[in-house]
Amino acid sequence: MDASLQEISTTVRINDVHAAATSPDLEAVASPAAAEAAWLRRDWKLRLLRSAMHMLSRLHPASAVRLFDRIWFTAPRTRPRPDARHWLPRGERKTHRVHGREVVSWSWGAGPTVLLLHGWGGHGAQMHAFVPPLLEAGFRVVMFDAPAHGASGPSRLGGNRVTFIEIVDALRVVAASTGPLAGLIAHSGGCAVAALALRDGWQGPRRMTFVAPFALPSAAIEPFASTVGASAAVAAAFREQAERRLARAWEDFDIPALPGVRELPPLLVVHDREDREVPFFNGETVASAWPGANLLATDGLGHRRLLRDPGTVARIVGFMMPEASVTRGVPADARGELDHDYARSGLSHARC
Repeated sequence: MDASLQEISTTVRINDVHAAATSPDLEAVASPAAAEAAWLRRDWKLRLLRSAMHMLSRLHPASAVRLFDRIWFTAPRTRPRPDARHWLPRGERKTHRVHGREVVSWSWGAGPTVLLLHGWGGHGAQMHAFVPPLLEAGFRVVMFDAPAHGASGPSRLGGNRVTFIEIVDALRVVAASTGPLAGLIAHSGGCAVAALALRDGWQGPRRMTFVAPFALPSAAIEPFASTVGASAAVAAAFREQAERRLARAWEDFDIPALPGVRELPPLLVVHDREDREVPFFNGETVASAWPGANLLATDGLGHRRLLRDPGTVARIVGFMMPEASVTRGVPADARGELDHDYARSGLSHARC
């Protein structure tokens, strides 16, 4: 049975499941899963997945749960656009060790550090449009590819399978190697990763921007189950099994719950009203829950063009500007303090 599951998940590539995200003609939807449903209606491989899920949900629920788990935790690999690729060789490339796996980062410039964090299935170079204006404003810029994304190696689950928890670990390792952060700019699922890191005690940056934040991961399971043809019982079993394995509740991943846990830095939320992957209400929800947050609403930029639109990028960099005078860094002899922090977290520090 496991061999059959592998064959199905290979035939129905996770990139196909997520392909709806880039379809230009989808109607506005209430969730990423609903967008995927529109694609399912047109793609034979995804219809095959639905048929397999329907059958397994009835005849062998345990196998359906395993297939659901395999798809849910598999991130699509994407490649940088031509206009983004040329920025990477200009940066200082470093390799970090996270749970024994390689995570790649790049940095440019000197000064207070702003960290760029991509979303699920993305890569650091998607954030390239922020590099020139941040450098001009006097910041140092750092970006990285999450485990099982971009130029980084496989996660500890193997291949492209990864969890937000492991991406949080990578974020903390990369951030610790840079010294105190003046700011962080995160996109989509990266916003949920940053929020989870803050929930777990990460000191975090002095200022943050969430671009098209994925606000409520816990609410995505049931719609996704409907999309891929899994029964409600299979979805519930997956949820319970994943919570047990990850040793935390799904609600821990929800951004709006964070303000009740700890004090938070100033936040700018940027979201497009026509975002078809992570609809606008996600940004509204985060902005209303986060004390003092500002919401910048755009029109016609969708989910990704926000990251390249000059006017939007300028507004985000302007929000970071109050931190441009922050000059604290990690002195050359601070490795001992970092090693102590890594030891407490059970992670590995960066290796150039």
